[in-house]
Amino acid sequence: MATRRGLLALPLAGALAAPASAQEQPPMRRRLAMLKLGANLERWYAITKDNQPRRLGVGWWRGFRAGGFDHVRIFLPEVAQTGSSMDIPALYLNAVKDAVEAGLPVFLGVADFFYQKKPWTDRDWEGMRARAQFFAERTDPSMVALAPLNEPVFDDTASWLPVRDRLLADLRRAAPRHTLVWGGREWHSARSLVECPLPVDPNTIAEAHDYQGTQSPGRFQAVAAWRDRNRMPVIVSELGGAFGHEANRPAWAADLAQVLPELKRLRLPVTLWSYSHGRDWRLQNGDEPMPKPNLIPPGMLSAR
Repeated sequence: MATRRGLLALPLAGALAAPASAQEQPPMRRRLAMLKLGANLERWYAITKDNQPRRLGVGWWRGFRAGGFDHVRIFLPEVAQTGSSMDIPALYLNAVKDAVEAGLPVFLGVADFFYQKKPWTDRDWEGMRARAQFFAERTDPSMVALAPLNEPVFDDTASWLPVRDRLLADLRRAAPRHTLVWGGREWHSARSLVECPLPVDPNTIAEAHDYQGTQSPGRFQAVAAWRDRNRMPVIVSELGGAFGHEANRPAWAADLAQVLPELKRLRLPVTLWSYSHGRDWRLQNGDEPMPKPNLIPPGMLSAR
């Protein structure tokens, strides 16, 4: 994870371009323009505690929303960790249903990681497609967007694009009505996002991840320009503090105090990393749905 975050010390920016007609846009693309701040629930937290299955429940999600978050991102572990059964995805489906019932749009990754040097096997592809169909048949496209995976790791964009397009095509066949989410080849870094042409699928959202904190001032402008040029909605679906600030709360708070207001000015929805990720950028106050105090700058949390 540390190496991953180190690689993400790269430029990032992004926001929504105004569509020609809001009525022409699918519901989740329109909804994105209204979102401000959400948080990731890292992998297993949404469904298990101390290696025991559990359901957070609608009340927990209502508390999360009352704490000032207006959306959530969740992604499933690799197919290799769960097998081909839908038992574990069914637990994630409970979390998605509860979050939606609490009024929270959900950005759901149906698989995790794709390494160019260790490509997916047939089992991985089949597992992703089966999961996609499972969630597409059971979730509301106006409240849930689907991503084929959490993050790719490729040497260059030319190698990534055919895989991206295959992932989106497979996901679209399984989920004909859902908005799909994709990003660049380098852990979804912004630098790699702006190297990408748009996919042929018109019902998509681009995502970018950033772990620079207060480093590289002005880096968000590159994605803003890419967004405007391509008229493609963008969400910063992972935003942590600078690499090295994972467990340094004052330094992380200083990162957020500078970065979040800038992203707000750019009208760029942000999903913080991570609500429940152990010691690394952990937002959660104990096991409660409320965030730690004095971490997110005043005025950045959504009013509820």
